[in-house]
Amino acid sequence: MITIIAVTFSISYIFNQFLLTRDIYYNTFQSQLESARIDELFDLQLKYLWIGYLVIPVWITLKNLIITLCLQIGLLLNNSKLKFSHTFRIALTAEFVFLLPQLIKLIWFLLVKTNYTLTDVQQFYPLSALNLFNIENLSALSIYPFQTFNLFEIMYWIILAGGIKQALNTDINKGIKVVFSGYIPALALWLLCVMFITVSLSPAT
Repeated sequence: MITIIAVTFSISYIFNQFLLTRDIYYNTFQSQLESARIDELFDLQLKYLWIGYLVIPVWITLKNLIITLCLQIGLLLNNSKLKFSHTFRIALTAEFVFLLPQLIKLIWFLLVKTNYTLTDVQQFYPLSALNLFNIENLSALSIYPFQTFNLFEIMYWIILAGGIKQALNTDINKGIKVVFSGYIPALALWLLCVMFITVSLSPAT
């Protein structure tokens, strides 16, 4: 877990230092706000930056505890048992796959798309279904689900299933059944919650 937290922290630090600069705030808001207001927003972001760093270990721990619980439910539904600690290690191992899109995103904006806005950074997710559409033609409601359906998410399912297979000393089909009966319903529920919140905040979308 320490490695995941350290790498995530490092990526976030580089993002904040080299990508989310004052110039990017000007690129994003110069047509909407006065310079003084843009500076105020940027300074406010800097002031509370430490909170984001503190949230990283809490978020990673909480996320993997919830996923472990979902996998435990999947195991129960498939008449299998595995220690919670063992299942937690499987979830943590699979979590490494989500570092890849963050690294790709970092390299993309540092070296490839060097003229960008905050919106570009927020909406970009490599190898996701979102890349198949023109974002301008999509409603805010559909952006997060399309971001979620990506190659790395599928790789995550496979790694979880492989970890379950190895832990139970069974075939991969058993691992897939556990993932699809435990994790996938929870993911669908999460997407519905995010979409509900999006509609509540932006009824017109």
